[in-house]
Amino acid sequence: MQSAYTLYIFGLNLILKGFSDQAVTALGLYYKWQTIFFIPLGAMQTCIVPVISFNYSAGNRERCGKTLKDSVILGMVLMLIGVLCFEIMPDVLMGTFSKDSEVIRIGSYALRIIAVSFIPMVTSLIFPVFFQAIGSAFKSSALTILRTIVLFVPLGWVLAHFGLESFWFTFPITEVITTAVGFIMYRKSIFGRRLSNGYTI
Repeated sequence: MQSAYTLYIFGLNLILKGFSDQAVTALGLYYKWQTIFFIPLGAMQTCIVPVISFNYSAGNRERCGKTLKDSVILGMVLMLIGVLCFEIMPDVLMGTFSKDSEVIRIGSYALRIIAVSFIPMVTSLIFPVFFQAIGSAFKSSALTILRTIVLFVPLGWVLAHFGLESFWFTFPITEVITTAVGFIMYRKSIFGRRLSNGYTI
């Protein structure tokens, strides 16, 4: 799963290289700022795994569902801060690391488009962790591979043919599709069904 992230970033850089070095730099600066919001989100992902695993083994499915729901809500609140920062002051964020006007221009546009993906990104990242916690390694890995290998690079390559500005839509489209597939997997699992006490997770 970790190698998948390396491969997709490498692939995106190759695609952007076809436009300009400034486009590659803009993507790199985006990932620098993204890290600020992803560190706490990643920490939360790590924390929910033992909670969900313990309650799943204990047969407490309601607690598993509640943990998933609470983590998604908390993650969305956190990423909403990122959305506001990326939408309101993208030029300031880009200008922190670069004085190249072209990098700032490309990066500012990119940040505004990528910011749209931050909310669905929460579920596209938490669903794989949830499936990992309940022992569904195949579903967890499948979602990660779908997001990083199947969607990001091929979709970026296709959209790049319509121009650099179109390329950045790769991010929101990828996150929305991954979230949709993850939700379908979830609904088809035992957690998406109505329990005997009438409680639906």
